Amino acid sequence: MKLKFSLRAAIVALLALTVAACGNAGGGDQGGGGGGGEGDGPSVTVGSKNFTEQFVLGELYAQALEAKGFNVERQLNLGSEQIADRALQDGQIDFYPEYTGTALVALLDYSEQKLENLNTPEATYEEARKLYSERNPADTMLTPADFNNNYGIFVRREIAEERNLKTMEDLAQASPELRFASYSEFQDRSDGYPNMQENYNFDFGDITIANDLGLRYQGVTQGDADVGVGFLTDGQLASDDLVVMEDEKGIWPFYYPAPVVRSDVLEENPEMEEILNSVSETLNVDVMRDLNGRVDLQQEEPADVAREHLEAEGLLEQ
Repeated sequence: MKLKFSLRAAIVALLALTVAACGNAGGGDQGGGGGGGEGDGPSVTVGSKNFTEQFVLGELYAQALEAKGFNVERQLNLGSEQIADRALQDGQIDFYPEYTGTALVALLDYSEQKLENLNTPEATYEEARKLYSERNPADTMLTPADFNNNYGIFVRREIAEERNLKTMEDLAQASPELRFASYSEFQDRSDGYPNMQENYNFDFGDITIANDLGLRYQGVTQGDADVGVGFLTDGQLASDDLVVMEDEKGIWPFYYPAPVVRSDVLEENPEMEEILNSVSETLNVDVMRDLNGRVDLQQEEPADVAREHLEAEGLLEQ
């Protein structure tokens, strides 16, 4: 296997880190507009990780709180879950959206053997919620939204049809002759590429690292790569030019998103729970793919997309 790094992706990643650092140093908003609230209520800070869905979720939760009088500061585009979680634990932010499976795999030191026993979304959430509550300082994972933002391994349609690729097993057998567009974290995380290798014996002949999600889709559709990794709620996966491989072995845990709030902040502001949960209740896989697609494909701002959704759901009414 030859591992190569995309210069363009590296430049994009460096610029993203620079922007995030500058924005965070100044306490400004990242990820698509929308300033802090100006209400008379409590002040809270929302964070997010560094991809489209997180920007949208961060804005959805922030604007819903602002509609109820909260002053909300935004620290969106923080980076990986480790960075966002550290900001939470250090008190730099008060909450951010995290995924149940990601929390167990990457943050809460949950053993892979135990993870295999969590065969329902509810069991995965309950275990994550329990472990968050046992931390010092403690955190509270609220009720998740009703969608699983799992990994999506996608193939350019012409390649999938030419080689009759429908499942991960099919793809694994063909992988030595194919080019894979991945990203750094996926290559390193135990639930990422190592998981694919262990369960399906993947061995791509060429792997390009593109940490920007859009570059991975662009690389596959333009023929610079044959296979890419994204998420099932990505708007790009609605394209007829791409085929998502079926994971017939179910190798991944459940990744349901929910706000993770510092427990002391929630105790001081118990009304936050109902407000944040009311937002999560409006989301499902189709809604989230549409919202993400409007940002990634139609170049709308996350703040504008979030505002229109909340207005349609009646959640911006005072």
